[in-house]
Amino acid sequence: MPKILVVDDEPRLRKALSLQLEAEGFDTETAEDGQAALEILQNSSFDCVISDLRMPRLSGEQLLAEVQKINPSLPIIFLTAHANVQLAVKAMQEGAVDFLAKPYNQEDMISAVRRAIDRKRLVLENLFLRSELSVGPGQTGLVGESAPMKTLFSLLEKVARSDATVLILGESGSGKELVARAVHNFSNRAANAFVPINCIAIPSELLESTLFGHVKGSFTGAFQNKIGSFELADRGSIFLDEIGDMSQNLQGKILRVLQEQTIEPVGGRGSKRVDVRVIAATNRNLEDAVRKGEFREDLFFRLNVVPILVPPLRHHPADIPLLISHFLNQLGRDPKTFKIPSTVYETLMRYNWPGNVRELRNLVERAVVLDAPELMGQVGTSLAPQPEPPPVQDFSQYWLEDENLSYKEAKQRLLDDFERKFFSLWLARHKGNVSRTAESIGMHRKNLQEKLERLALNPRDFGASSESMDEDESA
Repeated sequence: MPKILVVDDEPRLRKALSLQLEAEGFDTETAEDGQAALEILQNSSFDCVISDLRMPRLSGEQLLAEVQKINPSLPIIFLTAHANVQLAVKAMQEGAVDFLAKPYNQEDMISAVRRAIDRKRLVLENLFLRSELSVGPGQTGLVGESAPMKTLFSLLEKVARSDATVLILGESGSGKELVARAVHNFSNRAANAFVPINCIAIPSELLESTLFGHVKGSFTGAFQNKIGSFELADRGSIFLDEIGDMSQNLQGKILRVLQEQTIEPVGGRGSKRVDVRVIAATNRNLEDAVRKGEFREDLFFRLNVVPILVPPLRHHPADIPLLISHFLNQLGRDPKTFKIPSTVYETLMRYNWPGNVRELRNLVERAVVLDAPELMGQVGTSLAPQPEPPPVQDFSQYWLEDENLSYKEAKQRLLDDFERKFFSLWLARHKGNVSRTAESIGMHRKNLQEKLERLALNPRDFGASSESMDEDESA
């Protein structure tokens, strides 16, 4: 429910305007002048301020200047009996969103308030960068045709129709956030914000401020009021990932939101009603955590209204080819031309996938970056293919083959063989380009060229093109 602060030094007007706004479904609070309003704003959260322009102690213009410092996104509508064009223009230039003359028309006032609230919501959504969403309303972003995934899709469609709290359970990397987004995108809240929060990635001392916001001066570094994630998600959904790792103090505050649908900023003395659907997720066994006293039992029951279990990838390996095609399309590669050997698919289907779908995507991205589909067969190994070392030679054979060789001749033969293999390896890596090979091994190009001629090594045998030969000759 949007909350409006009405500021005017005329008690009857304050009362009348508050009643009119409440009749339209708004929550209201009043202040008799700008100074009283400023004190309230420093401790509470509002969606809009309607203020008289001429007031004792602190005028409407001065109040606007202070609000710009503590909460720049808060819209202010000015209401005055001293209306003129110059005054209106100045107020709008300084940051007011609208300007109405007394006596005002009630319909005009309600319309102005709705426009101001919509403007604030748009500003907050832009701040939150909603463009980061990879899927839109009515989409899931989930891929799969196996029986476990079909069961999951069916459950998601049913759950999304309600506003019930959802608890998503599953292993790390199994796609819990995608499931949460799907619940939101299939719901009647899809047109509003979906705000994901990773509870384990934010230090516990900052998480409360991130979730509920804070007021100016509530702690060191709080230079202005901050909107919290629950308020950003008003009329939408908030996703609390890894909620099983949240401190018990914050667990109690999340419980209050679920029970009362109200939030209180850090350092604030007032609460604000929010309309938010809570979707939580964890890879922990919360029932076990409750038995150990690590998670509140009352919060567990509040969250566990509709539990959704996301299957690990090893339980639906039949979806691996579809997932690979999906990831290739995301990475800008055509699955038809990025040929993956059938033996690689067999390896992937047998693999246990401890990192689940996230591990598969990383594997596909690695193969795309290196342009080597066959590397996907190395699943579970090091992040990059290692070149095979050259076979170790039995150097004793050189002097055993010819007992008449002198020490100097035997040494030269060993050195020639080493140099031939060493230079061949580096020429192959640089496709016969002598200049790049010399730079890589720390030799002068001319010295390398002389050694290649003595060892009868031709760069063209290692893939050197005419252009690279010309480049070497001009170097």
